[in-house]
Formats: sequence, C-alpha cells, structure tokens
Amino acid sequence: MGSAPSNRISAGSQRQGLVAGLLAAGFFGLSAPLVSVISAAGSPLMLAALLYAGAAIALLVARGIVGQRQEESPVQRRDLPPLLGLTVLGGMVGPICLVQGLTLLSAGSASLLLNLETVFTLLIAVLVGREHLSRRGLIAAVLILSGAVLLTEGSLHGATLRGSLLIAGACLAWGIDNNLSQRLSLRDPLQIALLKAIGASGPMLLLALAAGQRLPAWPALLGLLLIGALGYGVSIWLDLLALRHLGAAREALVFSTAPFVGLLFSLLVLGEAFTSAMAMAAAAMALGVGLLLREDHGHWHRHEVLRHAHRHRHDPANADPHHSHGHSGVGQAVGDAQQPYWHAHEHDHDPIEHEHPHVSDGHHRHGHGDRP
Repeated sequence: MGSAPSNRISAGSQRQGLVAGLLAAGFFGLSAPLVSVISAAGSPLMLAALLYAGAAIALLVARGIVGQRQEESPVQRRDLPPLLGLTVLGGMVGPICLVQGLTLLSAGSASLLLNLETVFTLLIAVLVGREHLSRRGLIAAVLILSGAVLLTEGSLHGATLRGSLLIAGACLAWGIDNNLSQRLSLRDPLQIALLKAIGASGPMLLLALAAGQRLPAWPALLGLLLIGALGYGVSIWLDLLALRHLGAAREALVFSTAPFVGLLFSLLVLGEAFTSAMAMAAAAMALGVGLLLREDHGHWHRHEVLRHAHRHRHDPANADPHHSHGHSGVGQAVGDAQQPYWHAHEHDHDPIEHEHPHVSDGHHRHGHGDRP
C-alpha cells in the first residue's frame, strides 16, 4: 500500500488542526483583556454565566446556518457521560474554582498558576490517553510553557495556599475537560460545543439570579454576550476541531499561546508597556509553535480492528487507507462514487500496517516503545 496519499492527507489534517487551534487561542486570548475592561459590571459568577450564554447564542446561530451541511456524526447516547463530565468540569467546576481563587491571589500569581492547565492536559494525555510527543514536540512544550511563565513574570508573590489550590483545581478540571473533549472530537464539534455552552450557562445563570445578583446594564450585557460569542463559543468550536486533528497534548501546547494574543491586544489597544520579559516570551512561544509546525512524527505502525462513527472523506483518486470501506448499507452510498465527498456514518476499520506522518488522533492511539 503506497504511503504518498496518506502522507498528504495526514499533513493536511495536521495543518487544519494547527490553524484551528491558533484561531481558537486567538479568540480566547482576546477575551481576557476585553472582559477585564468591564469586569466591574457584575459578579464573577454572573459574568461567567453571560459569557457562556453568548457562546450558546453564537453557536445556535452557527448551527442554523451550517449545521445541516457539515455531514458530521451526531452525539450518541453512549457519549452522554463524557459530555456531562466535560460540561460540569470545564464549564462549571473550573470557572467556579477560578472565581474563588482569584479573590485570594494577585493577578500575576493567578496568571502563572493558570499555566498548570497545559501541564495537566499534557500529563493526562500522555500518561492516561496514550498520546505520543516526539523529542521535537517535547522541546516545543518546554519553549511554549517557558514563554507562558515569562509572560506572567514567574512570580507567586502574595499567593495563598487555598487560593493556589483553587486555581490548581480549576486547571485540573480543564485538563480533564480537554482530554474528554478530544475523545468526543470525532462527533459533531458544533453540537458538542453548543451542548457544553448551554449546559454551563443555564445552571450558572440560575445560581447567580437565585443568589440575588442582577444582570448588568445593557452596554455591558451586550459586550459580555459578544465576547462570549467569539472568545468562548467560536473558540470552543475551533478548539474541538484542533483536538480532532492534533490530539489533546498538541492542542494544549497550541492553545497555551492564548495569553500572548491577549498581551498583543493589551499592548496595541490598551496601551500597556512592553517589557524585555514579553519579548523573550514572544520569541520562545514563536519558536515552540514553529517546531510544532515542522514536527514530522511517522513510523511503521499497525491499526487494530476499530469500529466508530465520524466525518470522513472518500477520494478515489487519492485514497485514504484508513477509510477504504464500502457502502452497502442503506443511506450510506452518498455522493458520486467517482468524486471525493465528505459524509459520516458508523464504519469498520480492518487491521492494516503502514507508515506515514501522524499524531495521536482518533486513529493513531498505539504504543511507541523506544521510537523517537
């Protein structure tokens, strides 16, 4: 079986994941300084609820526009436990721990501790999820995390034990959320993001209102909904696409560039001062992302029998060996058999052995032993 078609398919998929991840990080990174401008408009719980409400509204609109044209595999009953887990942990436990922790820590120490999200995501992905990072990927991780620490000036001055534990708890919740999301990333990412946004915003908003908290004034309310639409809704959607194509470990590294985007906005729009630490952080992060872009992990590997459902493509002129199955079932023979087309259905993967560049996506969760 030739390796050239799968090489091109794999490289294209990884590029899509990197672009989606960087855009997700960009939207989320912009949200932090924007929220800081209107943070006095309400309680942290109310602000978080409105941000996720804005995300839900944006994703509902997107669902109405493109949802029926994506040919994605919808959420199934067996997906409900991990979906509930990522909604509760990532959408509720994480923000609540963050809100409580921020009241006990300085902004600098909180920002530094928030880098633990990447660390937890990486550890869970590699140790539990059997994902693989090459030597180049590990070097990229060190560079990007070093840049994140430099951005926050590496200071824990004024930190308290309880506040630090709360921030660490938030990061652990988000680390688990990221890995659960990666397991569901073969499902419709727009549907997953929408269910998460609704599941998180509704309970938090009800809790805030039950506690006697009021909605902010209209200008701030609309601003929060708009920030949530892009910084949370669109960002979550794109991040799920990055998780699909890159795996949780690499997605975490790409997404950890979000503080740098927020920094650029703060410098260019809010007029904050530029420091040498920021310059070194930018150089380290840029070098780390560059290494990820040039990463080329590939070796001879075996695919065991696998059955699952997700969006995939058949192209007779450039066949993907992972999806060479037939379509004898009713409703599966869609598209022109002589033309490439995207569709989704449950299908079987026969065992195959081949070599091509790959990452720890839904088709490549195998052991690596001593391979580089």
